[in-house]
Amino acid sequence: MANYLLIGASSGIGKQLAHQLAQAGSNVYGTYCKNETTSDHPNIKYFQLNVLDDIISLDFLPEILDGVIYCPGSIQLRPFERIKPIDFANDYKLLAALRFYNL
Repeated sequence: MANYLLIGASSGIGKQLAHQLAQAGSNVYGTYCKNETTSDHPNIKYFQLNVLDDIISLDFLPEILDGVIYCPGSIQLRPFERIKPIDFANDYKLLAALRFYNL
């Protein structure tokens, strides 16, 4: 049975992937940032994690991971010319956060 860490598993693509992996027999260690999530599927376990925190704990992970899926959610729903530079910077930080955790 494979073990996957799925960052951003509480909604959208991440949530769907978590369910597909679990249905295929894998263990999914899903994370959420703000929207606490649970699952009735025994192979999915959710944990709170904000990848932008200075210090994060990954103590909930098993000794061996077979894969990491990175789906943190952020979307700027407005015309391009109205997106502020700080919004671009925040989205970039979210995207770049994974490299700091050596996963």
